[in-house]
Amino acid sequence: MAPNEQQQEQSAFEAEVLRISRALFAGENEFQGSTYIGTAERDGVFITADSVVIVECTVSRRKDKAEKDGRKLYEACLAKAREHPFKSVKGYFVTREEPTADQRLAIKTLGQPLVACSFTQLRGQLVDSAKYLELRPFYPFGSAREPSSGDYEALKPYVAVDPTESGTGDPYSVTSVSDEVKNGRSVLLYGDYGAGKSMFLRELYRRLAKAHRQDPFKPFPILLNLRDHQGQVRPVEALERHAREIGFPHPAQLVRAWRSGDVTLILDGFDEIATPGWLGRTSAMRDIRRRSVELVRRFCSDSRPTTSVVLAGRAHFFDSENEMRMALGVRDDSLFLMAGEPTDDQARRILDAYGWKESLPDWLPSRPLLLSYLGSSTSFQSSMEETFGCSAGEGWHMMLDRIAEREASMEMGVDGFTIRKVLERLATQARRSTDGLGPISQEELTSVFQSVCGYAPDEGSYQLLQRLPGLGAMDSVDGSRRFVDVSLADAARAGDVVACVIEPNAASPLMEMTGSVACLDEVGIDVAAVQLAQEAGASSGRAYASAAALQRGGVSDAIVADIVRVTARLWPGDEARSPISLHEIELRSFALSADAKGYDWLAFHDCVIQELDLTDYDGYALPHFQNCLIGQMTGVAGWSALPDERFVECEVAQFDAQMSTGKGILALKTTPMNKVVLTILKKVYAQRGTGRKESALFRGLDAKHRELVPDAVQRLTGAGLVTTARANGNRIYLPVRGMTPRVRRILQAPQVSKDNVLDP
Repeated sequence: MAPNEQQQEQSAFEAEVLRISRALFAGENEFQGSTYIGTAERDGVFITADSVVIVECTVSRRKDKAEKDGRKLYEACLAKAREHPFKSVKGYFVTREEPTADQRLAIKTLGQPLVACSFTQLRGQLVDSAKYLELRPFYPFGSAREPSSGDYEALKPYVAVDPTESGTGDPYSVTSVSDEVKNGRSVLLYGDYGAGKSMFLRELYRRLAKAHRQDPFKPFPILLNLRDHQGQVRPVEALERHAREIGFPHPAQLVRAWRSGDVTLILDGFDEIATPGWLGRTSAMRDIRRRSVELVRRFCSDSRPTTSVVLAGRAHFFDSENEMRMALGVRDDSLFLMAGEPTDDQARRILDAYGWKESLPDWLPSRPLLLSYLGSSTSFQSSMEETFGCSAGEGWHMMLDRIAEREASMEMGVDGFTIRKVLERLATQARRSTDGLGPISQEELTSVFQSVCGYAPDEGSYQLLQRLPGLGAMDSVDGSRRFVDVSLADAARAGDVVACVIEPNAASPLMEMTGSVACLDEVGIDVAAVQLAQEAGASSGRAYASAAALQRGGVSDAIVADIVRVTARLWPGDEARSPISLHEIELRSFALSADAKGYDWLAFHDCVIQELDLTDYDGYALPHFQNCLIGQMTGVAGWSALPDERFVECEVAQFDAQMSTGKGILALKTTPMNKVVLTILKKVYAQRGTGRKESALFRGLDAKHRELVPDAVQRLTGAGLVTTARANGNRIYLPVRGMTPRVRRILQAPQVSKDNVLDP
């Protein structure tokens, strides 16, 4: 090594030793350091009320260097002992690596009060970072847990889902974030529930810990779960409690290490700290939220400028990104990241860890947490196909339970059942809006909680309401919230509909909905059908009777339409005992079941239906439509295929192309197998994510083509275009995520398509 490089290395080492020594020995006078004793300069001299500590350091591993520096150190200690006879005196000979045997012997020969030690040993007096890194993995990392067991240690392998930088949209891998943190930059990671924030921080912690073990000069990471520090506002108290929580024997060491800038601080869950003293006031929500993160703000302001502070939490806890930045006190040059959603490949790798190797159903949610919920559900079952291969309704019904249980684990005193009821009731409340997603005011949040629980929310429950999964900030002025996940909101809306069917005379918020409200979408209908199928006393007669009774009571026809659609989905062969007419409602889609005997009892008047799905229409009696606006008529090429008396003064914006209908496909000049493949693709991909029953695949085919259905299904599943599931005891076929563009290309030009799923 060149002399100049050696000098630079020695200077850098001396600076680091001096920094640690100040934290250990300087006491209140942190400006002490190198000084002269007589005519000789010493690397560090620290004098307090009770002691004198002198430090000499070297990167050399030579014996003569230890003998020379040791003699100087010994003479300095004698001089200070004479100058301060009533103070203890100690001399440290510090080496970068472990002192050699010869170096130790040279210092030991000089005798007391000298000691030879490595930099790691000196630093260990400030904080035993190795012990902390050994203990920390045995305590939870935020909400990162194995969904099926709640185990926070035996987690599946981490699948990287890169967050994106706020403003630019540039992706940042955990490696890139780790590099930024190592350079002293602070980070704010925010996102909705289940986006993998805690898993990301856990992986970041592991990388920083590995870097520190390889180079003890680098800061070591301390990761706090902020939910453990409710009511605390002083960083010192939080660090000491954290040490006790993980079993670290010297809590004061963590405080010293943080004060000295020797750590990277990771704070997970800024939205999980309850606010003491909240008594139902909603007029000062912004101030309340600011007070709730006082601990975080003090950590940011009291940490050294060189200390990287990494924060994570749910963005929608605040009304705006600006409020979040100001309340948390994050540094202006911080890296602001938004948690992303996994790609199809990443989603597959998440599920691979649970043994799921088949195609991904199109209805699957994007959040890593929800994918893990679904994957982990297989561990308690004997059949992977029957558990993970579930319908949209069964999947979302299970996930609502898991989501509620997860939130309950963060908030003592409110169980998962209650949280799900609150979420369902809020989703019902949001139905009054045009899109069915909100706004939901702070007053409504409070009143819904009180109506479900029977008491006003306390400070912990208030925190729960501010961070409910699926709710995001809508208005920064009044603090209103709205559902940000359409499928979650639709699934949650099903709860009150089912309750109304089971007990039509019981008090329900649906009874108060007499005006225009949003109808359930296909996911909500599926979830309601799953729940209703589990009720022993449920029947089509009881459900249709409930619908008729609600209509007589003046309840919105949108609610009546929900019950009608759920009942027709669950019991397609049964008919209502008396006619039901629906007026002035808007439906995203309405699909006729392949197993229905007819819909002569049902009428739509002055309704808007975005998509009327007649793919399974087989000549039975259609509903009556009068003065209705229909956006897309699927499965029908024109009015000539429909009975005139069923559509009176109706307008259809678009019919299917002739060759895309069942009859059109069968008329194509292609092989019988191709016709069956095209028919199945049309049926499966026509319905929004909820798929088709097995019986529907045979509908509209003659005997010759029906015989080919099993082979066609096998071909499509083998090509990854169709996946199977079960719902209410029936086998159903679902579209595969990411395959819609490919299927569209096949159906648009089947006779010239070169796709290998078709015979040449």
